[in-house]
Amino acid sequence: MLQTFEVDLISHAKNVIELLEKVPIISLVRMGGIGKTTLSKKVYHLIHNRYEKSSFLEDVGSKNVKDVLKQLLHDLCGKKLHKDEDVDEDDFQLIRQCLITKKALVVIDDVRTVENLVALQVLVVISKIESKSKVIVTCRNWEILKAHVSEDGKVDMPLLNDVQARELFKFHAFGGASYVPESFEDISNKMVATCGGLPLTLEVLGSYLNGTHNMEIWKEALNTLHKTSSTLDHLNSMFRITYDNLSKKEKDIFLDISCFFCDDFFVEKGLKITTAIQIWDQDGLLNLKNYSLINITKNGIIIMHQQLRNFGREIARDEERNRSWDPKETLRLFSHQNEVVICL
Repeated sequence: MLQTFEVDLISHAKNVIELLEKVPIISLVRMGGIGKTTLSKKVYHLIHNRYEKSSFLEDVGSKNVKDVLKQLLHDLCGKKLHKDEDVDEDDFQLIRQCLITKKALVVIDDVRTVENLVALQVLVVISKIESKSKVIVTCRNWEILKAHVSEDGKVDMPLLNDVQARELFKFHAFGGASYVPESFEDISNKMVATCGGLPLTLEVLGSYLNGTHNMEIWKEALNTLHKTSSTLDHLNSMFRITYDNLSKKEKDIFLDISCFFCDDFFVEKGLKITTAIQIWDQDGLLNLKNYSLINITKNGIIIMHQQLRNFGREIARDEERNRSWDPKETLRLFSHQNEVVICL
């Protein structure tokens, strides 16, 4: 079991909770794949029941701001708008009133632009008034946040230390074994060092190599990592190696999930594994799980990391060209394709 990893996650969460008692807004900042969302979810689940109202706005950077505001309005004020309704000034006033008069907790996950942040108005409200409400925001770029978040509330997400990184990689590469075969000790250490303490890379790389005792495959994967110049390149290289190793059926399942089941429907209702088995091949789903391309919660809900979802959508956009999750893109595809898969 990943005891050290889980213990440290809880420890980081407690530190964030302690800081949240002192400042109204906390920002978790660092590159993608480092675990910001994982940490913010852990904090949210530990303390959201201490608040009168709470809302976890996941992956706001990939969504329409209006849809995010609708979720916030529903979570905080209990008002549900129809698809064709927009949030108006009266709705903004309801949100502001709730943040000011009630004790609310809001997590804004993966903010990518200043425009999106300002449009949500949550930080603007909280930063200017005395309130019991608290906000946690995750972002890759501190420049986007610093006009609204004080330095006291900034948390630079730490990379995994050597012990944590080795434990995570070992768990996925050797099926949870408590040791690494002597012949793979050296190359395992090189893999971990090259990944630079980035959890998602360690998990995907380890899962890809799990059960593989062909040293040449390990060396090829290590060489691929050495050729990439950035953390994002590391991630995409590992995703590409794993994706290319899938069968055609498994690739289709991965692309369907990444394109169609990671937005509002996916977050609010969840895609149950029992439903997924009726749609896709069970063995294919199991293989995606074994490769750490998807995970299944204790409640039987399929989840996918945002970086993996973005990777899948890039493939669908650049190579497959027959899936669309965006209405404008769907219209463009219909004008060029005979067959297009869409999600309604």
